[in-house]
Amino acid sequence: MDLFSRITISQFIWYLVPGLGLIFFLFIPILVFNPPIARLFFEGVGLLGVIVLGIVLGFCLDGLRLYRFRPHYSTIRKTFFDNLQATISTDLDPYFIQSHINDFARSKNITGLSLHHAIWIMLGHFTMLAFLETFFWVLATLYFRFWATSTYLKTYSVFGTNVYRDSAIITCAAFAVFFLFISIRLLYISTEDQRTTNKMFENFAQQHCEEIRESLEIPPFDRNASQNPPDSVNGATQVTDS
Repeated sequence: MDLFSRITISQFIWYLVPGLGLIFFLFIPILVFNPPIARLFFEGVGLLGVIVLGIVLGFCLDGLRLYRFRPHYSTIRKTFFDNLQATISTDLDPYFIQSHINDFARSKNITGLSLHHAIWIMLGHFTMLAFLETFFWVLATLYFRFWATSTYLKTYSVFGTNVYRDSAIITCAAFAVFFLFISIRLLYISTEDQRTTNKMFENFAQQHCEEIRESLEIPPFDRNASQNPPDSVNGATQVTDS
C-alpha cells in the first residue's frame, strides 16, 4: 500500500501513457491487415495485461530516451541548463539542480512543475512514435506500389476485406499522410510545452533562489559587492525561452 501511495499522476503520464501509446501505434498495422490477430491478443492478455505491458514498454521508451531524437531538443535543453546553473550554481550538475528544484517545489505542495515536465516528455515520445508510424506507412505504400504482385485478380486483406492493389496503395498512403500531419502537430506542441515547462522551472528558481541555494548549502550571493547582482544572476533574469 505504501508503494502505491508514492505513485503520482506524473509517473503515470511519464511511463504508462507512452507505453500504451506504443501498443496503439504497433497494433494499428495489425488492425488494418489482420484484425483477428489483434482481437485474439487483447482477448488473451486482457485489460490488466495491456496495462502491465504498457508500463514495461513505457520504461523501455524512457530507457531509450526516444523523445531526445526530436528536432531542436538538444538546443533547448542546453539553454535551459545554462540558465539553471546561472541562477543557482555553475559548479553543480544541471540535472541535479533540476531534480532538487522539483523536490523543493513538491515540498511546497507545488506539483505543476513535475506534471508539466511529464506531459512534454510524453508528447515527445508520441512525436517520435508518430514519425516512425509515418515511415512504416510510407514503406507499406512503396511495397504495394512497386513490389506487391500486380496480377489483376490478386487481392489483399485491408480491415478484413479483400481489396485490389490500388485500394491497398490508397489506404496506406492515406495513413502515411494522416500520421505525418499528427507527427508534425505533436512536434510543435511538444516543443512549445518543453519551452513553457523550462520557463516555469526558471521562474521558480529565480523566485526561490536564496532558499534553494541555502538548502544546497551554497553561500548566498554577495549583493553588497556592487549595486547590481552578480552577472550570473543578471544572466538568469534575462533568459530567453528554452
